[in-house]
Amino acid sequence: MERLAQEVVACYEARISSVEQIIAATHETLETFRGEREEMRSRLREALAKTASLRKRDFDAMMRGLLSLQEQRQERVKGMVRSYLAEQRASARSLGEALAGRETNMVDVAARLRAFGATQEARASELTSTLAEFRRDQERVTSALGQLLSNGPSIRVMDLKATLKTIQPQHPTVRERERVRT
Repeated sequence: MERLAQEVVACYEARISSVEQIIAATHETLETFRGEREEMRSRLREALAKTASLRKRDFDAMMRGLLSLQEQRQERVKGMVRSYLAEQRASARSLGEALAGRETNMVDVAARLRAFGATQEARASELTSTLAEFRRDQERVTSALGQLLSNGPSIRVMDLKATLKTIQPQHPTVRERERVRT
Protein backbone atom coordinates (compact mmCIF):
# COMPACT_ATOMS: atom_id res chain seq x y z
CA MET A 1 0.00 0.00 0.00
CA GLU A 2 2.83 2.38 0.85
CA ARG A 3 4.51 1.73 -2.51
CA LEU A 4 1.22 2.47 -4.28
CA ALA A 5 0.91 5.70 -2.32
CA GLN A 6 4.39 6.77 -3.35
CA GLU A 7 3.72 5.98 -6.99
CA VAL A 8 0.42 7.88 -7.05
CA VAL A 9 1.95 10.92 -5.36
CA ALA A 10 4.96 10.77 -7.70
CA CYS A 11 2.57 10.70 -10.67
CA TYR A 12 0.72 13.77 -9.44
CA GLU A 13 3.96 15.57 -8.62
CA ALA A 14 5.22 14.83 -12.14
CA ARG A 15 2.02 16.31 -13.53
CA ILE A 16 2.41 19.39 -11.34
CA SER A 17 6.00 19.70 -12.56
CA SER A 18 4.87 19.58 -16.19
CA VAL A 19 2.29 22.28 -15.47
CA GLU A 20 5.06 24.38 -13.91
CA GLN A 21 7.09 23.99 -17.11
CA ILE A 22 4.14 25.07 -19.24
CA ILE A 23 3.58 28.07 -17.00
CA ALA A 24 7.28 28.98 -17.20
CA ALA A 25 7.15 28.82 -21.00
CA THR A 26 4.02 30.97 -21.04
CA HIS A 27 5.66 33.44 -18.68
CA GLU A 28 8.67 33.64 -20.98
CA THR A 29 6.42 34.29 -23.97
CA LEU A 30 4.54 36.98 -22.08
CA GLU A 31 7.82 38.64 -21.09
CA THR A 32 8.77 38.66 -24.78
CA PHE A 33 5.47 40.39 -25.58
CA ARG A 34 6.09 42.85 -22.79
CA GLY A 35 9.53 43.67 -24.19
CA GLU A 36 8.11 44.13 -27.67
CA ARG A 37 5.33 46.34 -26.32
CA GLU A 38 7.79 48.49 -24.40
CA GLU A 39 10.01 48.84 -27.45
CA MET A 40 7.02 49.82 -29.60
CA ARG A 41 5.80 52.23 -26.94
CA SER A 42 9.21 53.89 -26.91
CA ARG A 43 9.29 54.16 -30.71
CA LEU A 44 5.75 55.57 -30.77
CA ARG A 45 6.64 58.05 -28.08
CA GLU A 46 9.64 59.31 -30.05
CA ALA A 47 7.77 59.37 -33.37
CA LEU A 48 4.82 61.33 -31.96
CA ALA A 49 7.14 63.74 -30.19
CA LYS A 50 8.90 64.47 -33.49
CA THR A 51 6.09 64.38 -36.04
CA ALA A 52 2.99 65.36 -34.08
CA SER A 53 4.58 67.62 -31.48
CA LEU A 54 3.12 65.49 -28.69
CA ARG A 55 4.97 66.03 -25.46
CA LYS A 56 6.46 62.84 -24.07
CA ARG A 57 4.79 63.55 -20.76
CA ASP A 58 1.39 63.70 -22.49
CA PHE A 59 2.10 60.47 -24.35
CA ASP A 60 3.04 58.77 -21.08
CA ALA A 61 -0.21 59.96 -19.50
CA MET A 62 -2.23 58.58 -22.43
CA MET A 63 -0.50 55.20 -22.21
CA ARG A 64 -0.55 54.99 -18.42
CA GLY A 65 -4.11 53.67 -18.26
CA LEU A 66 -3.43 50.86 -20.72
CA LEU A 67 -0.13 49.88 -19.14
CA SER A 68 -1.52 50.04 -15.62
CA LEU A 69 -4.43 47.81 -16.54
CA GLN A 70 -2.15 45.28 -18.20
CA GLU A 71 0.19 45.19 -15.22
CA GLN A 72 -2.74 44.68 -12.84
CA ARG A 73 -4.02 41.80 -14.95
CA GLN A 74 -0.54 40.31 -15.13
CA GLU A 75 -0.21 40.40 -11.34
CA ARG A 76 -3.64 38.81 -10.95
CA VAL A 77 -2.68 36.04 -13.38
CA LYS A 78 0.60 35.46 -11.53
CA GLY A 79 -1.37 35.23 -8.28
CA MET A 80 -3.72 32.68 -9.82
CA VAL A 81 -0.75 30.61 -11.00
CA ARG A 82 0.91 30.69 -7.59
CA SER A 83 -2.38 29.78 -5.92
CA TYR A 84 -3.00 26.93 -8.35
CA LEU A 85 0.43 25.43 -7.84
CA ALA A 86 0.21 25.76 -4.06
CA GLU A 87 -3.22 24.06 -4.07
CA GLN A 88 -1.94 21.24 -6.25
CA ARG A 89 1.10 20.65 -4.06
CA ALA A 90 -1.03 20.67 -0.91
CA SER A 91 -3.51 18.26 -2.47
CA ALA A 92 -0.74 15.91 -3.57
CA ARG A 93 0.73 15.97 -0.05
CA SER A 94 -2.69 15.35 1.49
CA LEU A 95 -3.33 12.52 -0.90
CA GLY A 96 0.07 11.00 -0.14
CA GLU A 97 -0.60 11.19 3.58
CA ALA A 98 -4.00 9.58 3.16
CA LEU A 99 -2.57 6.82 1.00
CA ALA A 100 0.29 6.23 3.42
CA GLY A 101 -2.12 5.84 6.35
CA ARG A 102 -2.65 2.19 7.09
CA GLU A 103 -6.19 2.68 8.39
CA THR A 104 -7.43 4.17 5.11
CA ASN A 105 -9.63 1.81 3.15
CA MET A 106 -9.55 1.57 -0.65
CA VAL A 107 -13.02 3.10 -1.06
CA ASP A 108 -11.82 6.26 0.70
CA VAL A 109 -8.65 6.30 -1.37
CA ALA A 110 -10.59 5.92 -4.62
CA ALA A 111 -12.98 8.71 -3.61
CA ARG A 112 -10.06 11.01 -2.78
CA LEU A 113 -8.36 10.22 -6.08
CA ARG A 114 -11.53 11.05 -8.01
CA ALA A 115 -12.06 14.28 -6.08
CA PHE A 116 -8.43 15.27 -6.47
CA GLY A 117 -8.50 14.56 -10.20
CA ALA A 118 -11.73 16.48 -10.74
CA THR A 119 -10.50 19.47 -8.77
CA GLN A 120 -7.19 19.45 -10.57
CA GLU A 121 -8.84 19.28 -13.98
CA ALA A 122 -11.28 22.11 -13.21
CA ARG A 123 -8.58 24.42 -11.87
CA ALA A 124 -6.21 23.56 -14.71
CA SER A 125 -8.93 24.34 -17.23
CA GLU A 126 -9.69 27.67 -15.56
CA LEU A 127 -6.02 28.59 -15.39
CA THR A 128 -5.37 27.58 -18.99
CA SER A 129 -8.33 29.64 -20.15
CA THR A 130 -7.16 32.69 -18.18
CA LEU A 131 -3.60 32.38 -19.49
CA ALA A 132 -4.83 32.03 -23.07
CA GLU A 133 -7.06 35.09 -22.69
CA PHE A 134 -4.23 37.09 -21.18
CA ARG A 135 -1.91 36.04 -23.99
CA ARG A 136 -4.50 37.03 -26.63
CA ASP A 137 -4.81 40.44 -24.99
CA GLN A 138 -1.05 40.88 -25.05
CA GLU A 139 -0.93 39.87 -28.71
CA ARG A 140 -3.77 42.26 -29.55
CA VAL A 141 -2.06 45.21 -27.87
CA THR A 142 1.27 44.42 -29.50
CA SER A 143 -0.43 44.06 -32.88
CA ALA A 144 -2.34 47.35 -32.51
CA LEU A 145 0.79 49.25 -31.53
CA GLY A 146 2.67 47.61 -34.40
CA GLN A 147 -0.01 48.68 -36.86
CA LEU A 148 0.19 52.20 -35.55
CA LEU A 149 3.97 52.18 -36.01
CA SER A 150 3.57 50.87 -39.55
CA ASN A 151 2.06 54.25 -40.48
CA GLY A 152 5.64 55.50 -40.44
CA PRO A 153 6.17 59.22 -40.12
CA SER A 154 2.48 59.95 -40.68
CA ILE A 155 1.46 58.86 -37.17
CA ARG A 156 -0.99 61.31 -35.65
CA VAL A 157 -2.17 61.83 -32.09
CA MET A 158 -5.69 61.14 -33.32
CA ASP A 159 -4.54 57.70 -34.55
CA LEU A 160 -3.03 56.92 -31.14
CA LYS A 161 -6.22 57.94 -29.33
CA ALA A 162 -8.35 55.81 -31.67
CA THR A 163 -6.05 52.83 -31.19
CA LEU A 164 -6.10 53.19 -27.40
CA LYS A 165 -9.90 53.38 -27.47
CA THR A 166 -10.16 50.14 -29.42
CA ILE A 167 -7.74 48.35 -27.10
CA GLN A 168 -8.94 49.49 -23.67
CA PRO A 169 -12.64 48.55 -23.71
CA GLN A 170 -11.70 44.93 -24.31
CA HIS A 171 -9.89 44.81 -20.96
CA PRO A 172 -12.62 44.19 -18.37
CA THR A 173 -11.97 45.27 -14.84
CA VAL A 174 -11.79 42.77 -12.01
CA ARG A 175 -15.29 43.80 -10.88
CA GLU A 176 -16.70 43.21 -14.37
CA ARG A 177 -15.14 39.73 -14.44
CA GLU A 178 -16.54 38.91 -11.03
CA ARG A 179 -20.02 40.03 -12.12
CA VAL A 180 -19.81 37.77 -15.16
CA ARG A 181 -18.84 34.76 -12.99
CA THR A 182 -21.69 35.22 -10.50
